[in-house]
Amino acid sequence: MGYLKIIISILILIGNVVAREYVFSYRLATRDGSVLNERYYFSPSMLESRSYKKEGYCEIIHEAKNEKEFIDNYKDSILECLFSYGVKLEDESKVVNLRNTSTTILSIPAIRINVEYESGISRIYLLSKGQNKEKR
Repeated sequence: MGYLKIIISILILIGNVVAREYVFSYRLATRDGSVLNERYYFSPSMLESRSYKKEGYCEIIHEAKNEKEFIDNYKDSILECLFSYGVKLEDESKVVNLRNTSTTILSIPAIRINVEYESGISRIYLLSKGQNKEKR
């Protein structure tokens, strides 16, 4: 009976920190300052990649009750975190009949990330095939 209590205690402790690997991408398109469309995409990775190393991470304080709620409701904080590792920006401007039209696309191409969800604070790790150079 004592072993059962120990095993249950260990499972409860491990259950408080959940780490899942995702493929993440983001795309925001604007025309003349108005948003055309926005895609915020999280997909659980089918296989965990052992060859990827943690390149960097950030911590996000939250009040979400579960990981799905965290991903859905803390989009701005997650984007702020991932923008710090670089974005792709495309801009196309045209002038026709003295009228300027500008289309801008801001994106984060598909990347692998690891989300360590805990109650109150979560860590998002950027994964890359390069060397393990964790930074804040």
